[in-house]
Amino acid sequence: MIWWWKDRSIRMALVVGFLLRLIPMVVWAEKTCIRDECTYELIADAMVHGQGITGTMGWLWAPAFPTLIAIIQLTTGYPRFIQALHLPAAAISTILLCALVRQMYEPAAPGRATRLAAWLYALNPTFIFYATSAWSETLYMTLLLGAVVALGQARGAIDVPLLEEPAADPAADPAAGQAGAARRAPGVWAGAWVGLLVGLCVLFRGVATYMLPIFVLGLVWGRWREARAWQAAGLCALAAAGTVAPYSAHASNRFEAFIISDRTLGQMMWMGNNEFPPMTFDYGNGLLKQWEFDEVSASGRPKCPMENPAHRDTCEVENGKRWIAAHPAEFLARVPLRVAQMLNPHSFLTRHLRWGRWKGLPDALDEAMILGVVAASMLTMVGGTLGFFAKWGRGRDSWYPMVAGSILLYHVAAIAVTAGLSRYRLPLEPLWMVFSVGFLVAPGAALARIGADRRWMVAAPVTGLLVWLILWFLPTGWPSWGSWGLL
Repeated sequence: MIWWWKDRSIRMALVVGFLLRLIPMVVWAEKTCIRDECTYELIADAMVHGQGITGTMGWLWAPAFPTLIAIIQLTTGYPRFIQALHLPAAAISTILLCALVRQMYEPAAPGRATRLAAWLYALNPTFIFYATSAWSETLYMTLLLGAVVALGQARGAIDVPLLEEPAADPAADPAAGQAGAARRAPGVWAGAWVGLLVGLCVLFRGVATYMLPIFVLGLVWGRWREARAWQAAGLCALAAAGTVAPYSAHASNRFEAFIISDRTLGQMMWMGNNEFPPMTFDYGNGLLKQWEFDEVSASGRPKCPMENPAHRDTCEVENGKRWIAAHPAEFLARVPLRVAQMLNPHSFLTRHLRWGRWKGLPDALDEAMILGVVAASMLTMVGGTLGFFAKWGRGRDSWYPMVAGSILLYHVAAIAVTAGLSRYRLPLEPLWMVFSVGFLVAPGAALARIGADRRWMVAAPVTGLLVWLILWFLPTGWPSWGSWGLL
């Protein structure tokens, strides 16, 4: 029996997680789309009517998610049935998360840490909400987790195949131990699977465009003199390029400009580097009504012409650069604000509940769910950061902290120069949950290691800064609170 299904607690977490996502889909099946959900459907509808990928609202979005919606619209007539794909995707993400936790904290067999990981994912209110939406986060999260797990498999750090029983203890059974070692030997061609998944991430989200070097580095980390590691890294790069190249060539030819996946950086530059403060769309600190958006937009520089989305994007990027060059001090002063927007402990579920879009729920349950959103977010971010510093090390076994930390820093850097939103943090949370699980199962040992190795000299200021940024927008979820009065 496969290891994760053999564990009753993990099996129950999968079932409960499935039901918690299915029930809202059924009860509120008639809810209308919101903003980007509507945009995805517009792009998909254009595909269904033979127009192919189009610039929507003046921007060219990554093609994979709208293409899936178009396929579902063609086959079922109901584009929002894309939510059905989120159910198996969430289950797969749970298993992938457990696989990473087992590799990091329980190499011999699943136990307390993997069970905790399964339940944290299954019960996370924000994860549940996005699974019931027509946003791309749930599927993108699965692909990103899959790419990291595939990286671990290519390094021989995670059992191959993923679903097998844990290898027997070599001390108890030398023959079984030798067989397990053979199964776990690093594979060259496994690097191609890593590249394929990274390429799919790029086609799902434009922000993933420049993540490939992190995965290439992850394949050779601590294995600098191993030819097989470099061969796997080369295959990874080739597979990623081969996955993205067909669409890139088509879009570049159609829109007369070089395009890898999407061209929306200009929109982000316009929202974050303009005369008005960086835009966001979370509850309590964002522009939630069209008239608010129009009023704020009118106070900034005019947008570039819309005829060609790729050319418009180039124009907006250049305008953003000129604004930064003219306002360097203000640009830098906005960096903490942008990052705080991303680290907002609330999520779109808070906005959804405050708007009353899950009709019929008692007020007390709404409030409990909003508290749950904040608790889950802070537990992942703060606990994960402490767990990261406790786990960080040197050598080949430190590949996961290096990869997860680099992916996080890459996204934070991208947000720091543009504009932030809680939604942008969501796909990163499962990667950080691995560390938060490790911290929760042994907090004393984690803190002791941070203190013993003097890691606290870095961990303390970083964690303090993180808490400050998280608390920045904490009050916004409660209208009666509204502000700290100091931030």
